[in-house]
Amino acid sequence: MKKVVRIFLLLLFVLLAWLAWLKPAPAPAPAAARIPMPAQPHSGAFQPEGVETVWRVITRRVISREAVNSLTKLLKSMGLEPITIRNQEDVTLHAFDDATLYKSSAEASTASAIWRNHGIETTVIKAEENTYLIGLGRFYQTHFAEGMQARLREIGREFRYQQRTVPIPSWRFTFPPMEKGEADKLWKQLNDSGEIMPIVMPEPRFQELYGKPSSP
Repeated sequence: MKKVVRIFLLLLFVLLAWLAWLKPAPAPAPAAARIPMPAQPHSGAFQPEGVETVWRVITRRVISREAVNSLTKLLKSMGLEPITIRNQEDVTLHAFDDATLYKSSAEASTASAIWRNHGIETTVIKAEENTYLIGLGRFYQTHFAEGMQARLREIGREFRYQQRTVPIPSWRFTFPPMEKGEADKLWKQLNDSGEIMPIVMPEPRFQELYGKPSSP
């Protein structure tokens, strides 16, 4: 019996030694790791088909009906049929006011008359807490604001200047999408007029900003 036990223990020892000698097999690589990588694209000006292949020419923004009519007339005199873009855009408002807040409309009116004697159009505005201010001008275009600032400095009376961002209705004009070379020619034609200040952008960018424009 003891001999049988010794033989069993010997065989068990040999088996354990053999298992310890064997190296574990590596785990199989995940299936994704064995998928061949696609060939890299060639370097260079590669673009997907249809991206930025057509362009838009767009005019400057105008903010009054009179300016819309004037610009429309100018474009048609150049043999062009513009497409109207109506939008609501944030613009910078340049505001000029008399530096003093007046306690009554009578005081404001007296001060307003002094500004008018210097050729400045004024508006008496009721402010908070029963005070009044004198508006000297509101401008959406920087060069007009700079001209007013120069006039007010020449007069020598104290004034206040503020900038505010306000949403206002605005209009631009565009034309059908076209190839880049044609867009560049149209841009030059408009730019040479000296009044239109056009820009050129890819059609996808135009759609992102303005979507489908209105009819002429």
